[in-house]
Amino acid sequence: MFSIPSIAFYVLSVVAIGSALVVVTSRNVFHSALALTGTLAVVAGFFVLLGADFLAAGQVLIYVGGVMIIMLFVVMFSQTPLDALQRQTNSQWLWGLLFGAAVAAALVRSFRGAYRAVTVVSEMRPTSAAIGRLLLGDMLVPFEAVSLVLLAALVGAVVFAQDRKVSK
Repeated sequence: MFSIPSIAFYVLSVVAIGSALVVVTSRNVFHSALALTGTLAVVAGFFVLLGADFLAAGQVLIYVGGVMIIMLFVVMFSQTPLDALQRQTNSQWLWGLLFGAAVAAALVRSFRGAYRAVTVVSEMRPTSAAIGRLLLGDMLVPFEAVSLVLLAALVGAVVFAQDRKVSK
């Protein structure tokens, strides 16, 4: 009746919606950031279900890792974690909730019959091998040129960030 990918999709959907609700309803910034990390990790799980393993790895490395690094810097640079406790809602939360429900209803209505006409042309295959062959084959020179430009930008950022003291 149900296949393993469809069960995984529904489980991931419940976890994604639950952690996204924690993101928008939590009064603690750190709890919101942790829930955002969970939400982004579940999105990586959706990419895995779609057979897009390269996007899943990128999602985990860039977004999930980036949120954790930002949270680490917030903890390091704030004197006390109690400074981060802020009210995360405002007086117009009801209007936002109604607008979100209207958008969700419109999306459900527009996508209701969209998946009935979809046919699978071929089996899903991992994409990382093809992307690796492309980046290390035909696109090797532009790929390395971009890495040199990023390295130059990093060196420039370090030079500009240095504290320059004038010696006598």
